[in-house]
Amino acid sequence: MTVEQATATATAEAAAQVATGSPRRATGRASFLQVVRVIWMREVLIYFRDRPRMISAFIMPIMMLVMFGEGLGNSIATLPGDIGYRQFIFPGMVAMIVLMNSVFSGVSIVTDRQFGFLREILVAPVSRTAICIGKITGGATVSLVNGVVMFVMAPILGIDITLEVVAKLIGLIALVSFMLTGLGVALGSRLRSVESFQMISQVAIMPAMFLSGIFFPINNVPAWMDVIVKLNPVTYAVAPIREIALSEQLKALPADAPFQITHVDWFGYTLSTWEEIGVVVVFGAAMLTIAIRAIRTTE
Repeated sequence: MTVEQATATATAEAAAQVATGSPRRATGRASFLQVVRVIWMREVLIYFRDRPRMISAFIMPIMMLVMFGEGLGNSIATLPGDIGYRQFIFPGMVAMIVLMNSVFSGVSIVTDRQFGFLREILVAPVSRTAICIGKITGGATVSLVNGVVMFVMAPILGIDITLEVVAKLIGLIALVSFMLTGLGVALGSRLRSVESFQMISQVAIMPAMFLSGIFFPINNVPAWMDVIVKLNPVTYAVAPIREIALSEQLKALPADAPFQITHVDWFGYTLSTWEEIGVVVVFGAAMLTIAIRAIRTTE
């Protein structure tokens, strides 16, 4: 049985529960969760069966880590203490791979529309909110897996990071993945072709990526760029990832040094890690709301 057949069967079962008024549907919870689970499973299975996609997802971050870390690190970055540029940029590469996988996961909405699968699940008497959440959690799971694999590869790339730090970062990366996948799903719900999605998503991703502190400290940029950096929601995802990833190295620096290369500063006020995560939560909730609304109005 193919992924599409299994998904269609499970969706039909959920629809039958709604139509017959079964006890499971009466609670309003089991049917909703079943739809979420089926859509989530479909997204994950499609990803793990597409090996070229799995391999290519790591090529660009690793290439950029090597090129920037070795080729340009000494000339474009002056970092305090013993923090090397490769060590500094590595958390940014993790954020970058999460960003790219999360937003590009929205292309599944476009392909599902082209092959007719989206119409099949939208006409079923099941919650469109559940469909949206299933899509987002599926894409976020894929992004989380990619981010964790980057940490597994850290020793090979010469990055010093402990298992304790990785454990702390998993929850944060999951939150960031959820936020950015919501953006991808909302975008994919409004576009009709894969080519349009790829073009528009690139226009959105590239500025967000380069102006979020992935490649350089954000607190030493021109005033006009500083405004854009502070308005960029990806900035508040990159900063806490870097702060946690470099926590051991930052302990050895003067009290004010960590804030110069990691934390976001608002008009002289330095945001704490939890405040930055709070911004991610707010933006993630906004993206979820927009994505649900986009799915509900999709035809």
